[in-house]
Amino acid sequence: MSTKSTVEPTIQLRPIGFVRRDAAREDVRARWEELESEIEVLEPYAPGLEGVDGFSHLIVLTYLHEVDQAGRGTLRVKPRGLLRFGLTLDELPTVGVFACDSPVRPNPIGVSVVRLLGRKGRMLRVRGLDAFDGTPVLDLKPYGPDRAVRGVAVPAWHEELTRRAGTDRV
Repeated sequence: MSTKSTVEPTIQLRPIGFVRRDAAREDVRARWEELESEIEVLEPYAPGLEGVDGFSHLIVLTYLHEVDQAGRGTLRVKPRGLLRFGLTLDELPTVGVFACDSPVRPNPIGVSVVRLLGRKGRMLRVRGLDAFDGTPVLDLKPYGPDRAVRGVAVPAWHEELTRRAGTDRV
């Protein structure tokens, strides 16, 4: 492990597009898996969509622009996204942000695997995007069988929450 420098490099990213949706924020929080939305790809990046039409799913990387500086310093949270499965806040453990998909984290980057419903020009219609209207999109990648993970393991605390929620989706 290198210990050469403690100076953090500057990384500059530019959005390739933006999320467009008319769902209320509470609906997005509670039902993002079933909601449809659009990804508007900016004109200079539209040629990058060539060949995307045949994929059933895409990986969407977003910049969670509403996370403030305090949120970026938060390293331990209760994974509140699990509340949608009927769990209570008291049932949730406090875990590190790298052990859950909380939006508060040092680099607020969101990752969603979405179903591609269609493309019209530089507009992509998708289902399952966990992002609000106006969220900057950083990148799109195709999702194919070569990316499918088999034999996934989770820690005991996660298995227990799954059991309590009565679902395999926690």
